[in-house]
Amino acid sequence: MKAGIYNGIKQIEVQELPSPTAGDSDAVIRVVKAGICGTDVHAYLAGGDDVGIHAGSQFGHELVGIICEIGKNVTGLHAGDRVTLCPTTRRSESCGLNSTEIADMTGAFSEYVYVENAQAGYNVFVLPDSLSFETGVLTEPLSVASHGVAIADLKGHENAVVYGAGTIGLCAVAALQNKGIRDIIVSDISDSRLEVARRMGAVVFNSKDGGLIDFIKAQWGVHTGNSSEECINADVVIDCAGLPFIINEFIDHAKTLSSLIIIAVHGKNVEISPYWVLAKELTLKGSRGYTPEDILTAIRTLDAPSCKLGEIITQVYPHSQLCQAFEQACDAESSIKVVIDYEK
Repeated sequence: MKAGIYNGIKQIEVQELPSPTAGDSDAVIRVVKAGICGTDVHAYLAGGDDVGIHAGSQFGHELVGIICEIGKNVTGLHAGDRVTLCPTTRRSESCGLNSTEIADMTGAFSEYVYVENAQAGYNVFVLPDSLSFETGVLTEPLSVASHGVAIADLKGHENAVVYGAGTIGLCAVAALQNKGIRDIIVSDISDSRLEVARRMGAVVFNSKDGGLIDFIKAQWGVHTGNSSEECINADVVIDCAGLPFIINEFIDHAKTLSSLIIIAVHGKNVEISPYWVLAKELTLKGSRGYTPEDILTAIRTLDAPSCKLGEIITQVYPHSQLCQAFEQACDAESSIKVVIDYEK
């Protein structure tokens, strides 16, 4: 098989490797489409060891495909099934890798992917016939956002602010909409990305020169807090940008009993005011990864006729142009989600 191999910063290639074979409890998936994740781009630009992608390894973890080989002991799955997978449980940690390494070196940029101890609804998920591979390839990033929305425990009538209009931020918009939430403001500094958010149905704001707090107040009115302070009338804020000012901007302007869900990875520590967290009874939650239920929710969301998340796919490349696809994915202004098509 042709396999995408990570060799270090700005060094990837397609090699010829033996195709995997399925043991009695395993499955092999022929990849049809794969997405380039921000983790993959980080490894390409800055090195992969800290994100579980080591030199000389297959990599990539966002994929959809078809089961081409299935072990005799596997139940609930069949050769020919159209599927996606949970990369973190693709193998057990008895292989000597941690869950991050297992996921990020799944091999979605190779023609075939091996799944150890394949189990329907645990590490392999059958896609409905009505969900195209073109849209289904977004299941994994949408699962990340769906988990963040799930732990926010929303009822469906809330006002939501999303920082960041990259892949996960726009997936958060789709996940919020799936919960019935329609009042969503998205902040970013890229007009092109904000245009996608607008087409998805969000209200958008370019925060390049600041002013987001005043914009939110103008949209939803001013909420008066416990100490008569002026607050934004947002019930939940979702951080998909990871910028150091976001946490304190939330604490300073949040209304009583509102929540901040942190999905983005922050590169720096920040100091916060525990007094205002107490006084406003705020909730700060970190959101890491996803559960099988989040993956099922993502599949249902993508399969809904109203879902517009396909808007985030900006470029599609054939597998033979994997290197060019990565260069494109590094251009944050013109790319959101770059997809590899194995049948193109």
